[in-house]
Amino acid sequence: MVGLQIESTLALIKPDAYPKQEAILSVIKTHGFVIAERATQTLTKQRAAEFYLEHKDRPFYDELTTFMSSGPLLALVLRKDAAIPAWRALMGPTDSAKARVAEPDSLRARFGTDGSRNATHGSDSPQSAAKEIAFFFPEYSSPDQYKAADAKEYLTKTVCPLITKALTEMCRLNPPNPVEWLGHSLLRDAGVQLAAPKSVPASPAHRIFFVLGGPGSGKGTQCAKLVEKYGFVHFSAGDLLRAEVKSGSEQGVMIDDMIKEGKIVPGEITIALLKSAIEGTTAPGVLIDGFPRKLDQAGAFEKDVSDFEFVLFFDCPEEEMERRLLERGKTSGRTDDNIASIKKRFRTFVETSMPVIQYYEAKGKVHRIDATQSIETVTDKVIGLF
Repeated sequence: MVGLQIESTLALIKPDAYPKQEAILSVIKTHGFVIAERATQTLTKQRAAEFYLEHKDRPFYDELTTFMSSGPLLALVLRKDAAIPAWRALMGPTDSAKARVAEPDSLRARFGTDGSRNATHGSDSPQSAAKEIAFFFPEYSSPDQYKAADAKEYLTKTVCPLITKALTEMCRLNPPNPVEWLGHSLLRDAGVQLAAPKSVPASPAHRIFFVLGGPGSGKGTQCAKLVEKYGFVHFSAGDLLRAEVKSGSEQGVMIDDMIKEGKIVPGEITIALLKSAIEGTTAPGVLIDGFPRKLDQAGAFEKDVSDFEFVLFFDCPEEEMERRLLERGKTSGRTDDNIASIKKRFRTFVETSMPVIQYYEAKGKVHRIDATQSIETVTDKVIGLF
């Protein structure tokens, strides 16, 4: 059996062609692409500059980033056999004027205007595709390729015997709810321990809110106000990590070293601690303070734990946060409330956490609060969001 080179590539329908997206999507589907992900976003100038960073020394860079942040765009992950070259061929030459001469049926010829306002964007290599997809869809993951023969061999050895046995038994017994019976039978035969039904109803789904801001921006203070008013539970990613440090475990020692150096603790550790904490509460709302710290953590949390309501971002200048932390350090006893660690934490926040905020702002999921105001004023503005 012939192996298939199934690829994922990023496709953008740029602001100039966004009003014509349905026509472009129709062409995409007609040419056999599967749309694995899609999202409408409006980039800030800074986000557009980050996306096109490789072109920063080119004369058209400023014009391009201004154009790309001028209105909404549609970001897509397309999949099919040899998706990267197939999508680039469908787009046509970069310059729409040249495309109308050389390839008049291409997307850029039909929907573009010039070399920048050319309707669409596409990744030019597997490496670029992975990087660009992560920029717009940090939670997305897929295998680069698979071979049909390998898939058949795997299924024949592992899944097919269980399914055949279960279907045969199901036909013999003729259960009243065959789909439910089949599911339980497959799990049982695979050695999965089925949980006994609970005698109490399950708690409602948690409403989860991310609370972000630089160190000393007042996140903890405002979370305490929300807990008091609404009965929410407040989980500080930092507190959970420090509790693990206090336990003296091997993992705790590693976390302690990373905190002292101002580094980001691996996302899978923080997510596991948060997931355990969330599953153990029945509060109507969950405030997660200081997380996600990186884009990949954001995507992993949404994929492995839960969706969330919105991001509450406390915006505060570095000088003010430094003043607050040094004052707190006089009594807190925290090892990271010293000037060296504080400056490292500031740099880490700007370099890794601000892209998270910019990413979610483009999706309309951020409420930005001026944290330089009095505690009472900030509280009033925060309460108004709930």
